[in-house]
Amino acid sequence: FLLRYGIATLEFTAEQSKEEIVEMVRQTGKADRLRMIFLETPANPTNALIDIEECRAIADLFSTGPERVVVAVDNTYMGPLWQHPLQWGADLVLYSATKYIGGHSDVIAGACLGSAELIKRIKGLRTFFGNMAGPWTGWLLLRSLETLKLRMEKQAHNAAAVARHLTRHPMVKQVNYLGFLKPEDGRQYRIFAKQCTSAGAMISFYLEGGEEEAFAFLNSLEMIKLAVSLGSTESLAQHPASMTHAGMEVEERISLGITDNLVRLSVGVEHPNDIIYDLEQALDRIKKPQQIDYQYQ
Repeated sequence: FLLRYGIATLEFTAEQSKEEIVEMVRQTGKADRLRMIFLETPANPTNALIDIEECRAIADLFSTGPERVVVAVDNTYMGPLWQHPLQWGADLVLYSATKYIGGHSDVIAGACLGSAELIKRIKGLRTFFGNMAGPWTGWLLLRSLETLKLRMEKQAHNAAAVARHLTRHPMVKQVNYLGFLKPEDGRQYRIFAKQCTSAGAMISFYLEGGEEEAFAFLNSLEMIKLAVSLGSTESLAQHPASMTHAGMEVEERISLGITDNLVRLSVGVEHPNDIIYDLEQALDRIKKPQQIDYQYQ
């Protein structure tokens, strides 16, 4: 899509250091054409973290003359409360307002925050692309903002309880939850401690087995809904490999840890015991599979 507008992209991962990213850009021979560093942190669905402040330093390194390299951060996973990219050098902060900001699974909207100069340029493009919210959507978002803090705090509280419980189930191999990061996790822990104010309410976990076991689990859920959205009042579960990330090449998807046995869970505001009960009964319905060896990053 971006190529239609003359925009080329260069990918980097959470595992790459600042020095490695700088060298990668220089090796293209087009470092003088770098205009934006775009990142999503934490990453969907693995919760991998990227240092926003380091990205700002990289952007400054390649900024020449009056043309400043813009740092844009998709902050949807952490919502407006749990991470503040502008404080760490971001120029633009993007949200799917459908998620925590809307929070009731009844809105399709997006939001962008930044300086008046940058927002003016975005508004100009918006006129041509037509991607602006209508009045009714705006009213629903204003309604949702009244309970934003209450909802997000409850979701974070629930997620901590759910994540702890998942680690104790024999059918769960590994849980990706920011609250489990420890000093011995090195760079990921340091980023979390620096730029996040909460562990959030997004969890992903690897089941014993593969796609069959993941589907059996998801199809057995009763209260938790099967949906690709997140940040809503109701808990939502989905299978990234066949849903949100189905368009990726298999090798690339697996290299990022998005395997067939990975499930993503967005924790809602229900009573934590109800969420845990539903997960427990669904996990108990999975038959013990033969061992499948996935290589995680």
